[in-house]
Amino acid sequence: MSAAQESARHPQLLDRLRHELGPEAQLVSVRQADSQRLRGVAVCAGRILSFVLEAEQNRLRTQPLFEVLEHRRLR
Repeated sequence: MSAAQESARHPQLLDRLRHELGPEAQLVSVRQADSQRLRGVAVCAGRILSFVLEAEQNRLRTQPLFEVLEHRRLR
């Protein structure tokens, strides 16, 4: 499923991710881990993150998977 389709299927999740990570956050994939958790991958501002949304506690946990760092040359 494409990122746009994932976003359409989970609008509240996308809103929550954007609240936590910034307005540029986008869903890449989402799957239901069990009856209480959604797991997935999101991208935002040069980062790729995995996330878990725990329904019972309404807690969103993220973990960076990859981060693009700006290279600055020293003169």
